[in-house]
Amino acid sequence: MPQTKISKAEIIEVALQKYMEEGIQSFTMKQLTELTGISTKTVYKLFGDKTALLKACLNTHYSRFFFELSELGESTDDEVTLFLKTIHRAIELEFEINPLFYRELNKYYPDLQNEVLGAQGRLPANLIDLIQRGKKSGLFLSNVNEQVFWIAFRQLYAGITREKLYGALSLSGSELMKHTVLLYIRGICTLSGLQKMRAYEQSLEGANQIDRK
Repeated sequence: MPQTKISKAEIIEVALQKYMEEGIQSFTMKQLTELTGISTKTVYKLFGDKTALLKACLNTHYSRFFFELSELGESTDDEVTLFLKTIHRAIELEFEINPLFYRELNKYYPDLQNEVLGAQGRLPANLIDLIQRGKKSGLFLSNVNEQVFWIAFRQLYAGITREKLYGALSLSGSELMKHTVLLYIRGICTLSGLQKMRAYEQSLEGANQIDRK
């Protein structure tokens, strides 16, 4: 007899984990019932169809993702350091997931992803706010158009984390950030902002040296 003493949240966690490990298309409702011990009828009663299940998984995934990044915003770091810390952690989180997950999400469910991100995606607004604050504090150039910056930066970020344009180079997320994101952000910094960037890069180098020991 299949056991049914498992919560909806737990079922979502099981499905989300499989999606992130193996991709979306290959994971079936039948496999979900085998992993959770619930019947197919119960799955469809709870979620309706696979798209609804995926939406529930995305809500959980992005809620967790943005919550972790938002906690960084409670620090007392300057705007440049906080911007870099946020992007660095975002890239680390993305690299923990099988790229097939995002590739299939972008190909087969782009509207669903945009819907969930639209409801939860506070990150762009927070980063744009950081740039605006950084301009006032003299760390970012005063003539930077933060809206244009964000559009271009989003494409750069997607190339690292979603499209895996640099996959053949076998570089870590931190290494890719050093050769792409840091170079791009350096272009909008004042001399004071560049000093903050250098301090952040030195802290990363120190952490990497400790990890290698």
